[in-house]
Amino acid sequence: MKRMTGYYIAAIVAVVAVNSFAGVFRSGQLAVFLSLAVLAVSLDLVWGYTGILSLGQLLPFGTAAYVTARMATAEPSWSLAALAASVIVGAAISGLIAAAAFYRRLSLVVVGLLTLMLSLTFEKIANQWNSVTGGFNGLSGVPSINLFGVQLSAEAQDLAAAILAVTIIAAVGVVVSTPLGAVLIGIRDNERRMQTLGYNTIGLKIMVFALGGAVAGAAGWLNVHQTGFVSPGKFGFVLATNVVLWTLVGGRGTIIGPVIGTLVIGFASATLADSFLQYWVLATGVLFIASVILIPDGLVPFFLKLLGRPARPTRTPNLTTAEPVSYEADSSDVIAATNIDKSYGPFRVLEGVDLTMAEPELRCLIGPNGAGKSTFLDVLGGQQPHQGGTISMFGTDVTNRSSWQFARHGISRKFQAPQVIGSLSVAENIAVAAWSTKPTILRLLTRSWAADVGEGAMRIIEKTGLDDRRDTPAGDLSHGEKQWLEIAMAMAGSCRMLLLDEPTAGMTVEESLEAAELLRELHSRYELPIVIVEHDMAFIRAVADRVTVLADGGLIADGTVAEVEADPQVRAVYLGADHHAA
Repeated sequence: MKRMTGYYIAAIVAVVAVNSFAGVFRSGQLAVFLSLAVLAVSLDLVWGYTGILSLGQLLPFGTAAYVTARMATAEPSWSLAALAASVIVGAAISGLIAAAAFYRRLSLVVVGLLTLMLSLTFEKIANQWNSVTGGFNGLSGVPSINLFGVQLSAEAQDLAAAILAVTIIAAVGVVVSTPLGAVLIGIRDNERRMQTLGYNTIGLKIMVFALGGAVAGAAGWLNVHQTGFVSPGKFGFVLATNVVLWTLVGGRGTIIGPVIGTLVIGFASATLADSFLQYWVLATGVLFIASVILIPDGLVPFFLKLLGRPARPTRTPNLTTAEPVSYEADSSDVIAATNIDKSYGPFRVLEGVDLTMAEPELRCLIGPNGAGKSTFLDVLGGQQPHQGGTISMFGTDVTNRSSWQFARHGISRKFQAPQVIGSLSVAENIAVAAWSTKPTILRLLTRSWAADVGEGAMRIIEKTGLDDRRDTPAGDLSHGEKQWLEIAMAMAGSCRMLLLDEPTAGMTVEESLEAAELLRELHSRYELPIVIVEHDMAFIRAVADRVTVLADGGLIADGTVAEVEADPQVRAVYLGADHHAA
């Protein structure tokens, strides 16, 4: 935070210096480009941090510009009221679009095209709605900013607009430097993982879209006051692609990158377009292609890498062991899954499968390939809906709830292929998992970079060597380390049951037996129910209290390891003579 405060003060000093010594023309240019930089930062918040390319970020920007123009020309003293209206309108428009898109579970490509088409539609409406928008000619004569009844001079407005733009950019920087920023990166990199930790990712994406719309609305207010003019082009394709270009060239996911990209390209355009007008559009296209090929991460990450510094300022959360969570004792089964059916169209994957665990135990789920084991685990964790049957966990009916609701009920999941957040460090991955116990927006914005982590997770990172790699990006870990990091993440919050899909995949025989020993320890020490899908019979013999066998989507056996291995039907369809693999 101290470093960010220093950057903010330095930016304000630079703005004041330009305003004082660069002349009226350059000061005016800087204020205009900074208003557009705010627009680029709003896109970066949505795209760079949450992974959603909104090609229609001009929709809240242009609408806010028209609202401001109408209000300010009607009554100049309404300038600040127009700012509030612009922010609210921008947030509302973006929030409604996001809700419609994400609750319909549209793909990211479709979301990008939808936002672009809506923006272009608004451009056509603005061109035709003469009585409100001024039609093709737009609205001109928008007065300068009025602060509490005082109409600012051109010089004063340039300074005020530039300072406000820097302040808005700094405020967005503060937001993404909180734990909420790490959570947004988690959604960008691995939304599935974040859902299974307990984050309502759809709700968070709608919130970020609305916040991006509010920032874009503020940019529209700044821009129309600075230029004194608004036209349908504020919704147009050219400006939409330019915003993407500024963000990409500067470096998305950095906040400062889109600002640098906007200023560099803006001033270059203003300087060179007059002399090379017929070639400037071509030069812009070449710049875009060169950026994608030569510096795909953008200018800011590129130069920071040359200096040996990370593109995103890293924080090492302080991980402390949380107090054990006590749950009210009841006589209900740990899990009771009854008559579960799951189909993909006409293909039946699960048919009438039952699984009951009366007491906390370590249960292995085995069967030949295609038996439906991973699908059954998906159903038990809420990752997939099912067509028939019921699921009760700890006395609560959780049938067909979403995966984040299962997670908040204490059902934690590890996937077959390790699902970690590659851009975040080991410590940040653990912290993000721990924060999921109370993931409200306000709490994520205001909490410190510290996390109370479940004792089981702390035990895992200590025993597997991850404790010495807290600052290492999770994407740089070995396969085995990612396996253990994912299990630690699953246990970092309020874990009441652990679902593991092939936790020893890729491990040596020795590592698998060590894993069995550690899982037995976690199960015994914390009375933790664990369900494991596995193929390694040596591991199963070392770890399991009980084994459930699936074949062709149905349950064919259930009992101790010895009972299952002796079952003729299991031997016929699964184990075979050598008992090697599942």
